Amino acid sequence: MIKVSRMFTIDISHLAYEGAMQKLTPMLSEPDNISCQIDFDADHGNSKIIRDFIGQIFDLHMIEHPWKGRFILITDELINNAIEHGSSKGDIDSCIIETYKDRDGEFSISLEVHDTGTGKDAKDATHMESIRNDRLDDHDNVDGIYMEKRGRGLFHITEKLVDKLSFSASPRGGLAVKIEKSIPKTVGNL
Repeated sequence: MIKVSRMFTIDISHLAYEGAMQKLTPMLSEPDNISCQIDFDADHGNSKIIRDFIGQIFDLHMIEHPWKGRFILITDELINNAIEHGSSKGDIDSCIIETYKDRDGEFSISLEVHDTGTGKDAKDATHMESIRNDRLDDHDNVDGIYMEKRGRGLFHITEKLVDKLSFSASPRGGLAVKIEKSIPKTVGNL
């Protein structure tokens, strides 16, 4: 469970990698309790910035293979899907990251990606739930149609790796996709 602290908003739109990382780095001063919203251009170059920031969070908590790599992969997919499908060039998307470490050392993280809904393939939360249900049903049929559909693996992989995957309407006008994961102290961290 994520314990909410004061939410910081960090605008990295129109910044190069180094400038964006300089704005994000102060958030790492209290890695046990991060709560920030990162606003970014709908440009694929920003995926690396957020991916690297997530990697730094996992490094600070000494969470290594396999969870660090898995979470970076999922983060990359969610950010790139928002940019490619849910937003248009010039739009500002956002990513909300919250972390919490309890007294027993369990690390919890939530990541919520918001798009503007102006993209060529924008979908709303109801449509995404319908797609998820269809594709998870298809996953049971490994022969035939499942293997022919593009993208059906993201839902299955994500649902296997995170504790919770949810969809909602974004205040930005599009879709918000939220994932949550708790990692016990004994799994991949000291």
